[in-house]
Amino acid sequence: MAKILITELLDLSAVDLLNRHQHEVVKAWELNEHELKTHYPEVEGVLVRVAKIPASLMERMPQLKVVAKHGVGCDNIDVAYARKHNIAVGIAASANATSVAEHTLMFMLAAAKDLLRMDHTTRHDYSSRANIDAVDLNGRTVLVLGYGRIGAKVAVLCRAFGMNVLVHDNKLSPTQADIDGFKLVHDLHQGLAEADILTVHVPLTNQTQHMIAEKEMRLMKPDAIVVNCGRGGIVHEQDLAHLLQENMLKAAAMDVFSVEPILPDNPLLQAPRCILAPHAAALTRESLARMAQEAAQNIVDVVEGRGLKPGYSYELESFSQQN
Repeated sequence: MAKILITELLDLSAVDLLNRHQHEVVKAWELNEHELKTHYPEVEGVLVRVAKIPASLMERMPQLKVVAKHGVGCDNIDVAYARKHNIAVGIAASANATSVAEHTLMFMLAAAKDLLRMDHTTRHDYSSRANIDAVDLNGRTVLVLGYGRIGAKVAVLCRAFGMNVLVHDNKLSPTQADIDGFKLVHDLHQGLAEADILTVHVPLTNQTQHMIAEKEMRLMKPDAIVVNCGRGGIVHEQDLAHLLQENMLKAAAMDVFSVEPILPDNPLLQAPRCILAPHAAALTRESLARMAQEAAQNIVDVVEGRGLKPGYSYELESFSQQN
């Protein structure tokens, strides 16, 4: 029997799974700080949502074998420290892809159909109905940045809407022309110039931070749409807000931000035609249950000696790995 720390309240199916395997579950939200610290020396697994798991915490857990993320992005975990000390870092690899892909298409539709203006017009000024600027997704070109679990599902949904799908992912061979029937564009700038919609599905790394800034967005068409359901910090927020103010983009939709919760002075809060969500793409009932169960199963697999299943270990080798 292993001692497992769960840092935050989540779907209790995770607790049930751990209990069925006869592991002791420590629920951090039920303990004060002193009580919690007494468990650290015996903790073998940590299941975490958004709480920080720094090296300073892990070094107080000499028995720690695995940190399991309730999700896929591990920027709240000191992965380098974990790797150095043979601590597995698991992700809920397949849990949220469908939910995030659907959220992405919801964003595309809302931006394309000018939903913010439609709602305001209906509520406040029906006489301005003629000012609605809606366009169809059918026939438009979308650039999917990052072709992992989520990016691949987004591409399929876009194709179902009759869109022309381009894919850019640095994992894929520069000699490869297509993937799953979708055209590969190895030159990001070329893809941006062709795209009516950019949808971001890459992890946040030193290489991807601000990879979509003013220079890149100015390559896009003046009626283009930018969607980010990947990670905050990949799209430069100040630049995006500026281009929206200057009418150099049709619209934007952001589920993630460089600082979360979003700060009151974030310029996107005042930007026109900008749809915002509180990092909620994966927060469907179904996805929350799947993430809890997969994270718990990752812990069980490691503490019982089987190790993480292929694809469930966090790596940062490519755009595709996270999303």
